[in-house]
Amino acid sequence: MFRFTLFRVPIEIQPWFWITAALFGGALYATDQIGLIRTLIYVVVITVSILVHEFGHALTGRRLGGGAPKIVLWAFGGLAYNQGARLDRNQQFWMVFMGPGAGFILLAVTVALVFLMYGPQGGLWITTAAAFNPAAANAVAAPTVGVVDLFQNHLPRYFVFESLIWINFWWGVLNLLPVLPLDGGRIAELWVKPLHKVLLLSAVTGAIVAAVGLLVFGSLYMALLFGFLAYRSYKDYQTQKW
Repeated sequence: MFRFTLFRVPIEIQPWFWITAALFGGALYATDQIGLIRTLIYVVVITVSILVHEFGHALTGRRLGGGAPKIVLWAFGGLAYNQGARLDRNQQFWMVFMGPGAGFILLAVTVALVFLMYGPQGGLWITTAAAFNPAAANAVAAPTVGVVDLFQNHLPRYFVFESLIWINFWWGVLNLLPVLPLDGGRIAELWVKPLHKVLLLSAVTGAIVAAVGLLVFGSLYMALLFGFLAYRSYKDYQTQKW
């Protein structure tokens, strides 16, 4: 267990977080030095990105409603608590939204830095490659001399850009879907009443995302995660409904 305090917020990082982050970063397939470097960079970047996300929740909650914030990073992400905070519905919305909002700010800073370093064409290529894949990048812009040099002589730097852009773009988008207990689901809870409607929306959305993840993106992790969330929402819906 790793504990420290930053910005007067206690932070706890549980051992399973490091293991899960390494697995997501490709540790099982890291068979050479480049693979190990890429996995290590991914673990560092996902730690920083999730902390930024959770600080978005914690600091916004403390600013709007007081309380005592605390952040915990565990196996499947992070949690931000704000014990004793008093928030109305609008304030709760901003506290929840500023989690992914903080991630989007980090994404914007990263993309701006990439464009500043490699110019419009190179920045577009790197950003598209990181968010999607090199084939998609080749379809929108040709790699410049700077991009070629990046891959030939500064590959770890590209891994940093890739991880920052991919994590903060995709996690931000997926996290805003109306699926409980993701932030989008928590926002839906604030505005959609009664609760069983939110649970049904969560179950249907989760099932659709799971199917798209498996059939379109070929992601077993995405299918399992959203399939599980859909199943849990549906079971809770049955309890609420009857």
